[in-house]
Amino acid sequence: MTPLSERPPEPAPARRPRVFLFASAAALLAAGAAGAWLYAALGTGSASFELLGTRYDLLEPRWLAAAALVLLLPIALLGSLSDLPRAQRAASAAIRAGLLLLLALALARPALRLDATRVSAVLLVDVSDSVSDQGLAQARALVSRVEQARGDNDLRVVTFARRPHPVALDAAHPAERALARHAAQDGAESDLQAALQLSYGLFAPGHLRRVLLISDGKQTRGDLLAEAERARRLQVRLDHALITAGGPPEVALGELTLPESLHVGESFELRARVLSSYATRARLRLLQDGVQNGLDGVRDVELSAGENDVVFRSIVRSPGQVGYRLELQPSAADHFRENNVASAAAVVPGRARVLLSDDEPGQLRELAQALSVQDFDVEVRGASAFPRTLAELSAFDFVVLSDVPAERVPAASMEAIERYVRDLGGGFMLAGGPHSFGLGGYQGTRMEDLLPVRMESERRRDEHSLALALVIDCSGSMSGQKIELAKDAAKAAAELLGPQDALAVIGFSSEPERVVRMQGASNRLRIAQNIGKISAQGGTAIFPALDLAFQDLLTTSARIKHVILLTDGQTQENGIPELVQAMRAEGMTVSTVGLGTDVNRSLLQQSASVGGGRAYFTDDPHNVPRIFVNETTSIGQNSAVEDLVRALPHDPADFLRGLDLAGAPLLRGYIATGPKPRPAQVVLMSELGDPLLARWRVGLGWVLAWTSDWKPRWAAEWLRWKAFPAFAAQLVREHMRANDHTELPLHAALVGNEVRVSVDAIGPDDRFLDGLQSAVTLEGPLDPAAERLRVTRPLLQRAPGRYEARFPLDRFGSFALSAEHKRDGRTVARSSGQLSHPYPPEYAPGPPDRALLARASGIARGHELSSPARLFDPGHERVAAHRELWPELVLAALLLFLLDVLLRRVRWPGMESSQFSGY
Repeated sequence: MTPLSERPPEPAPARRPRVFLFASAAALLAAGAAGAWLYAALGTGSASFELLGTRYDLLEPRWLAAAALVLLLPIALLGSLSDLPRAQRAASAAIRAGLLLLLALALARPALRLDATRVSAVLLVDVSDSVSDQGLAQARALVSRVEQARGDNDLRVVTFARRPHPVALDAAHPAERALARHAAQDGAESDLQAALQLSYGLFAPGHLRRVLLISDGKQTRGDLLAEAERARRLQVRLDHALITAGGPPEVALGELTLPESLHVGESFELRARVLSSYATRARLRLLQDGVQNGLDGVRDVELSAGENDVVFRSIVRSPGQVGYRLELQPSAADHFRENNVASAAAVVPGRARVLLSDDEPGQLRELAQALSVQDFDVEVRGASAFPRTLAELSAFDFVVLSDVPAERVPAASMEAIERYVRDLGGGFMLAGGPHSFGLGGYQGTRMEDLLPVRMESERRRDEHSLALALVIDCSGSMSGQKIELAKDAAKAAAELLGPQDALAVIGFSSEPERVVRMQGASNRLRIAQNIGKISAQGGTAIFPALDLAFQDLLTTSARIKHVILLTDGQTQENGIPELVQAMRAEGMTVSTVGLGTDVNRSLLQQSASVGGGRAYFTDDPHNVPRIFVNETTSIGQNSAVEDLVRALPHDPADFLRGLDLAGAPLLRGYIATGPKPRPAQVVLMSELGDPLLARWRVGLGWVLAWTSDWKPRWAAEWLRWKAFPAFAAQLVREHMRANDHTELPLHAALVGNEVRVSVDAIGPDDRFLDGLQSAVTLEGPLDPAAERLRVTRPLLQRAPGRYEARFPLDRFGSFALSAEHKRDGRTVARSSGQLSHPYPPEYAPGPPDRALLARASGIARGHELSSPARLFDPGHERVAAHRELWPELVLAALLLFLLDVLLRRVRWPGMESSQFSGY
C-alpha cells in the first residue's frame, strides 16, 4: 500500500458553473433594466436638488444611469480567482462601487448653482456716412466714459455701417483710434439688425446680457424692431444712446414726380422735392432725354431749412418713353454730392412709331412717305444714329435696318434688337442691298441667329457658285520676286475656292496663255502644279488676255463671274474699257491690281469702275498675295442676284389679303439667302426659289428678312406701285408691337433695399383674373451713361387677383418695370410702371430717428442711457450661473482607483489566503 504521506491531495470541491452563469445573466438583466429605467426617468433636461442648504444642478442627469453597473460587482466578486482574504476582496469591491458611482455622477455634470450679477455689455457704435464727424466724436466720448465705468464687468465693442465689425478697446487701441469709419462703399448703408445679431455671440457666459446701441437711428437695411423682439426672448436688454451732434450741411433732391398720364403736345408740370438742412440758394437743371428741358430748363431757387417744392413745366413732342433727370447745384456747403440727382420716366402714348435706318437715309424717302400716309409716325435716321440701347428702341413699334453693313451695327445694338423683339414684342426687319445680309458681313453674327434666313443660299447642283479668272502679267518686268509672289497669290486664291467654284488662270506677256483652263476648283493639286510653271518674259498685252478670260467665262454656268487682273507695266492698247463694259453687260465683274509706280493707274481705275469691281495699287510685291486673298474672299461671299425677278407667294400671311401680287411689278435684284427650317416662313420667294420675304416669331415679337431693298436701286418699280402703301402698312401692322392686350395696374415700392411689386388683376367684367403665369422685368437705370441692369422675377399669386414679387435692388437711378401675364402660353395682359431709387437713403438729410431707437429699447426691456454706470447696474436682475463639480469628482475617482490597485496588490497582514476555502 502507498503510504498516506505519498498520496496526492484530494481535489477541491467543484464549482457549480451553471449556477454562476444564471446568476451572471440575472445580474446583467438587472443592471440593464435599472439603467434603462433611470435613463427614462431622469429625462433630457437638467435636475436640481438641495443639500445642506445649497442648491445643486445636474446638467446631464441621464448619465446617472451608468450607476447601474454597480449591480455587476457581486458577480465579479464571486467569480474572482484572487486568493486574497474575503474582507480584503469585499473592501476592493466597495471601493470599485464608489469609483463607478463617482464616474457616473461626474458624467451627469453636477454644478453648484450661483446667482451672478456681473454684466457683459456690448456697445454697438454707428459709423455710417449719416453720422457726422461731430457725431462720431460724441460716440467716442461716450464709449470712453462707459469703459471707465465698467469695473470688473465684461465689455465688447462693435462698429457698424452696412456690416458690423468687432473692435478691440485697449491701451493700444483707445476709443479715438478704434472707432473708425469703414470702407467708403460700406458707409452708404446702416444695418442695425445685423449689428444686434452679431452681439449675441460676444457675451461672456454667466453674465447679465446688455447691449448699448449708439446711433442716429437711420436704418436703411434690416429690421431693428423684429430683432429687438428676438433679443427680448434671449434675455438681452437693449439700451440706446442717440447721436445728436449736428449733422453735416446738406442739400438733397427728394422725389421727382410726373403726372399719371401724359399726352403728346400738351404741357404738364413736374414736381421736385428739395431737402435742405439750412437756408441757402441753389440752381436746378432739368434734362429731358439727355438734353436741357425746352420749356423750363434752369431755375435758381431760394431754399429754406426743411422741405421745398419746386415746379417745372415741360412738353413731350413725340410718343414713346421719355426720361427726365434733375440736377442740383448748391451755392454753399454740401456734404453728400450723391444725393444731388433725381430721375423719373414715363411712357407717352401716340400713333404707332416706325424707325427706318440706312447709311443713306434719303434713299428711304418713298417708304417713309408710304407709311406716313397710312397713319404711322415715321422717323428716318442714318446708320450712325441707330439706337444702341433697349430704352431707345422701346420708343418704336417697328424697326427697319436697311442696307447697313454689320461693321456699322455695334454689338450693343444687336443685343438691344434681340431683347426688343423677344421681351418687348417689337417688330424688326432687316432689308437688303449691296451692304446687307451676306454682302454686309452678317454671316456668323448674332444677327444671323436672329433672322429667319441663312446668309448662304441653296445653289443648284449643276451651277457653279463662283467662276474666277485670274489674269496675271508674265512680262519680263515681272521676273524674280514679283512673279514668284504672283504665283503664290494665285495659289492662295485657288485654295480659298470651294469645290462648287471654278477657276481659270491666264498668263500674258506679248500673247496670252491658258495656264489653268476653266475647271472645278476641287482639282487643287493640278492647279497648283500648273500655276508653278509660270515664268516671266516678253512684253505686256492686256487686251488679248482679258478677252480670253471673257470667252472662258461666257461658256461657264455660274452665279458670280469675276476677273482679277494683275499687271506691273504700262499698256497703250485701245478698247479695254469697251471690253470691260461688254463683260459687265454679261454679268461679269472686273477688279484690277497695279504693282509698282509705272502702271497706268487711270486705265486700271477706269476698268475696275466700269467692271463693278475694285482697284488696288501697291509698290510692295509682298502685298499681292494679301490683295488676292481679300478680293477672292470678298467676291466669294457675293450673293447679289441683279436680275429682274417676280415676287411669288409661298406661305400664306394675313397681311397679303386684298393685295394683287400678280399685278406687282418686278424687282431688279436681291441678296440670295437660304431659308431656315420651320417655324421660319417664306412668305414671298423669287422665281429661282430664293426667299424674298421671310419671317418667324422670336419671343413676343416678329423678325423679318426682306432680301431686296426699299430703295430705287432694286425696288424702284415697287415703290411706284399703287398698292405699295397698302402693302407696306399691312406688313408693318401685322408684325409691329401689339397694343391690344389688357393693361393691368402695377404698383412698385422700395422698402429698404427690397423692391416690392404688386399687380391687381381684374378683368373688364370686374372678375379676378386667377391662375395667370406672370413675370415682372426691371431694367435700368434709364440714364444712358449708367451701366444697365436687367432683373426678371415671377409674380406669384398671393390672393384672388393679387400677384406679388420681391427682390433686392442695390443700384440707384430711375428704373422701368414691365410685366407680362399669360394663360396657356398666350399673353392676355401687360403691366408697366416706374421705380425711382435715386441714391442711398443714408444720404437723405433729416433729423435722427429717436422714435425707432426708443421703440426697439422698449421691446427689449431697455431705455435711453442716462449714465454709463447704469449700463452695469444689475438692479434686481440675476442670472443663474454654475460652477461645475465634475473635476473634483474625477479626482476623487482617481484616488479610489489607486486605492483599489493597492488593495489588489498588497495582502493585509495577519490574513490568510482563501483560494480553496469552500468556494
